[in-house]
Amino acid sequence: METVGLLHSNSLHMYSHYKDQNNLFMSSYKVTLISPSYYGLCSTKKPSLVSSTSQKNCFTSSHFEQNPSQKSKPEHGFSSNSPVVDVSSVGKMIRELTDNGLFEDAIRVYLKSLEYGFQADEFKFFPCLIKAFGGLCDVEKARQIHGHVLKLGFFDDLYVQNSVLGMYWKCGNVKDAIQLFEKMCERDLVSWNTMISGVCQSGNYLGSLMIFRRMMDELVVYPNRISCLSALASCASIEAFIYGREIHGYLVKTGLDADEFLISGLIEMYMKCADIRSAQRVFKSMLDKESIRANAVIWNVMITGYVSNGYLSLALELFLEMLNSGIRPDSSTMVAILVLCSQSLNIEVGKSIHGLLFSYGLHTDVRIETSLIEMYFKCGDHVNGLKIFSQSKNHNLVMWSAVISNSVNTGCPAKALEMLQDYMLEYGFPDSIMLLAALRACSSLALKSKGLQIHGLAVKLAVDSDIFVGGALVDMYGKCKDMKSAHKVFWKLPFRDLISWNALISGYSQNECVDEALKTFRVMQSEQIRPNAVTVASLLSICAQLSVMNLCKEIHCYLLRQGFEQNVLLNNSLIATYSKCGDINCSWTIFKNMPERNEVSWNSIILGLGMHGHTYEMFDLFEEMKEAGKKPDGITFTSLLSACSHAGMVQMGWKYFKSMVEDYKLEPQVEHYTCMVDLLGRAGHLNEAYDLIMAMPCVPDDRIWGSLLGSCRNHGNEKLAELVANHIFKLDPTSIGYRVLLANMFEDFGRLNELFRVRSEIKDMGLKKQPGCSWIEVNNNIHIFVAGDRTHHQSEDIYAAIENLTLEMKRAGYVPHLESVKSDS
Repeated sequence: METVGLLHSNSLHMYSHYKDQNNLFMSSYKVTLISPSYYGLCSTKKPSLVSSTSQKNCFTSSHFEQNPSQKSKPEHGFSSNSPVVDVSSVGKMIRELTDNGLFEDAIRVYLKSLEYGFQADEFKFFPCLIKAFGGLCDVEKARQIHGHVLKLGFFDDLYVQNSVLGMYWKCGNVKDAIQLFEKMCERDLVSWNTMISGVCQSGNYLGSLMIFRRMMDELVVYPNRISCLSALASCASIEAFIYGREIHGYLVKTGLDADEFLISGLIEMYMKCADIRSAQRVFKSMLDKESIRANAVIWNVMITGYVSNGYLSLALELFLEMLNSGIRPDSSTMVAILVLCSQSLNIEVGKSIHGLLFSYGLHTDVRIETSLIEMYFKCGDHVNGLKIFSQSKNHNLVMWSAVISNSVNTGCPAKALEMLQDYMLEYGFPDSIMLLAALRACSSLALKSKGLQIHGLAVKLAVDSDIFVGGALVDMYGKCKDMKSAHKVFWKLPFRDLISWNALISGYSQNECVDEALKTFRVMQSEQIRPNAVTVASLLSICAQLSVMNLCKEIHCYLLRQGFEQNVLLNNSLIATYSKCGDINCSWTIFKNMPERNEVSWNSIILGLGMHGHTYEMFDLFEEMKEAGKKPDGITFTSLLSACSHAGMVQMGWKYFKSMVEDYKLEPQVEHYTCMVDLLGRAGHLNEAYDLIMAMPCVPDDRIWGSLLGSCRNHGNEKLAELVANHIFKLDPTSIGYRVLLANMFEDFGRLNELFRVRSEIKDMGLKKQPGCSWIEVNNNIHIFVAGDRTHHQSEDIYAAIENLTLEMKRAGYVPHLESVKSDS
């Protein structure tokens, strides 16, 4: 038969004076706690609450009163000659075990005592026993002891009723607790405090305040510190500023405002309600009281409040004042200051705090280690963040989640996936927070294979229908260009929030599925989901892809109506969209009217000016950008180099290319080299362009070779063209566009054999060139034209107009360069 040993080893020392050292209650027996069947026992029958396979005496002789003529048989159970248990000793034992958190042992003592003929109706320690049952946090067992004291007739005692009430709240049994409270004929301050605290801890903060108000109305005894602490906590949780001020007034009136716990509660309440001045007044009143000025908790609450409200400089000043006052900071203080460093990105202060932790011996605290990891990651020093994690001996779920999530957020997605793998090897399945981080990592890397594994893991853990995990899955599939799977996951979600809608719309937009994106947006509107800045940014991206000016203006008007004109993200999107739709003037107006600009704002307008040929205005704006304290990045220089290429400014292009490397320590990427090769090729410096490609530290792609091939054709360099073509076809053997370009070039040079060879290769490989497509918006209608297609209902009129324009151009003296117009066949 299975046996259960409930006695905690730590309890042996505590009640060694209760037991014979040769018989330390170590016999194994199966314990059955009070069964619901005992509710029906009559009071005249003593319930036998224990069934045992081996009954051994667990008490010394001092706990029993025996007739001299009667002998106990401890090794064989108890008969009619069983000893009588000393009630006061049993009660004292139960109280000490309960006070030390050994709840199961306390209950066992009571149950075993009943076997020894214990007179339950003489027991006076039921509140302690009830507290032990509450410590088990088991609703069913709580109801059993409730029924037990009812049957024994002890429930009329208010002390017992309050104990049962507290037990139900401890077990999270809200319904039974409320029912019991409402049926109580008599209530004292303990009853009310238990209810106020219990309702608050259950998360019903408004309900807690209502009970507090009801107590004030019904009770002649005024609320004490415990009542007010729970009420202030409720006010802080729901930002009930008016109620909080009323409680503050009551505390001042009754003199309780000098209590250090209530001072902390008041400061926290005011900080949560964003009333900084009131919090400061309460805090300053504390400084005048020598007895509580050294209380670090009050300083911590004040510092944390400053940080949570964004008053970072005030928080740092108060921390320094705390140190100068000789008050020793604790782990909560240091966590708040490290959060401050994370928010302000002040790594220098963070490093100073890191050093200070060693002097206080707090560097091994798990909360502080986790905060240090967060601080280093958010300040851009992921190396030190990972170092602290690797050296820590306190790895827990929170720390693992922090390091994995921050690895993704700081641009180390591959490291995040590696650490997730390490966690699973050591601990098993991850939680939903780690899965979210892993899915974001897969999105960043466009790593579909790993994303599929994470999806399978989410299904296995039954969290794939979670709204956050589901939204991350949609985003991951969208980034991996699998919109079919993204669509499937999205519509299987039981509930779809704005984030998941945005993920689907953004995925369609990024994969150029503009029709599906617009349809999804309309369905989202039909479900009464209001778009936010991210939604609108995706729609503007669609406008930029289609160059649809009318839709862009409609969205712009919507943003003005909704009060989004101050949003930096949307203004940046509007600048880019208007420039791509051909209206650089609107882009310029938006840029000039922006109250706040970031690096993306400057890059967007610089790129727009370059696209529209406003080269010198772009150069001037670049100088303004530097004067405004904004640091150019790789995107800025891509725009500058591209503009130099189209304007044929070779010297200016070299100037910016060297400045990027020497002045801003930016390593040129493939796109920068492509711009330079295009610039040199357009200007006829073909050999210099070829040498630049060969000297690149990064691997050239087919685009950079294709740019040089086009320049070779334009400048008639047949020999270099063949060399460049070989490089291209090694990178992309199935490239139809470059093979057509090479064929046309051979035709230009009169090399018909080579022309037929290339065309035969194209035919043998089954390659087909995608026909060119263009569109134009006229009177709010988009007209699409595909090369060689005459299905448009106005085709005859259009081509007639083109023929007339061509004749007019010839009469004006224009002679077309027909050598550059070749067949794509």
